[in-house]
Amino acid sequence: MLVTTSHSPSPESVTRSKQIAAQLGWRWVPRGGKSVNKLAQSYRVTQLLLQADDQLKLYTDLIMEPSDSRSEANPNLSAEPTPMFFHPSLSFVRVKRLMRGEGDALIECSGAEPGDIVLDCTAGLASDSIVFSHVVGPEGRVTAIESEPALHMLIREGLSHYETHLESFNDTMRRIEVKLADHTRELEKLPDRSVDIVYFDPMFRSPIEDSSAIQPLRRLANHKALSEHAIEQARRVARKRIVLKEHRDGDEFNRLGFERLFRSGTKIAYGVIHI
Repeated sequence: MLVTTSHSPSPESVTRSKQIAAQLGWRWVPRGGKSVNKLAQSYRVTQLLLQADDQLKLYTDLIMEPSDSRSEANPNLSAEPTPMFFHPSLSFVRVKRLMRGEGDALIECSGAEPGDIVLDCTAGLASDSIVFSHVVGPEGRVTAIESEPALHMLIREGLSHYETHLESFNDTMRRIEVKLADHTRELEKLPDRSVDIVYFDPMFRSPIEDSSAIQPLRRLANHKALSEHAIEQARRVARKRIVLKEHRDGDEFNRLGFERLFRSGTKIAYGVIHI
């Protein structure tokens, strides 16, 4: 795996990219005027992190083989790939709605309130962690766990450096602690009744196929099903509730012992275990 920079990087970008490479244990290489695909082919890698001056970009499913006659039949093989990058996305909209006094289904199901400690066991792109962080406020705490190193780095850097025009929202992002860990092992380390809410949003076992925005994340994320042992540990650790986000027609609520709470008009539902 590689870390590199944009074509004309600032000294700060070069320094930061080298730091990221060292932290991940990935190889740092200078851009050297090559395209992302050419770098992937030269070093035979399928993943690459690119530190631009304004953001960190993650390329996945890169082409390791040089272009040949196949690219004439399929131009996508030689096209520059589209990267993943951190963006607060719908969390920004949801937080602004909360600021206007409107409701949010996740917050209502979880019972989150100022001062709560929240453990988001499946961070993804941290959208729900941001909403939790807004609600629990500076007196609370949100920890987001991500098991995939490249995705962990993407959201850690994004939460630390992404700027919006709302300073309070920027503060909300900065307060989130991001951990690279397996959520089950992390739960096992925690004392009894040490957090208020434990939240799970795993990759749906029955995917919502029309959700194109989630496809790059789906290819990268951990697809392991939640284990009964993880839920047992969550029951031990949580003081208030355990919340599971799942496809509304999925079987995980029944398998893991959650009370199913449907959201009208959507394909997702939340399940709750009250402690």
